[in-house]
Amino acid sequence: MSKFFLLKYVTFFIGCMSCFILHTQFAIPAVIASCLTGLIGSFIAFPKQYENHPYAAIYAGSFAGMCSQGLITSYWELAIISLIGAMLYVLTAKMFTGFGGKLGSIAFISVALFVLAKGIVL
Repeated sequence: MSKFFLLKYVTFFIGCMSCFILHTQFAIPAVIASCLTGLIGSFIAFPKQYENHPYAAIYAGSFAGMCSQGLITSYWELAIISLIGAMLYVLTAKMFTGFGGKLGSIAFISVALFVLAKGIVL
């Protein structure tokens, strides 16, 4: 289970960071940046035992990476969002199979929880 979580965290972070960099540093629209991240991520080879989970985590991370530069100010914050997102993904892996919107919901909840916690702490 720890290998599965670590893989989820790394792939979620790659998706999140890639999309965030594309739309903040290269001025690519956020939706296009997410699409490019998902497309490029689909060509990465992962072991068959993980099925499609790493690809889903990259795509969910790209949804989380679509957030504004006004909300996220450093890559450490992206790492924390990715940690929250990976935990949510692992906890809900068996839930809501066959229903649409799961990856976007995970991304939204992870960013919302982070921004809420950041607002309470600071």
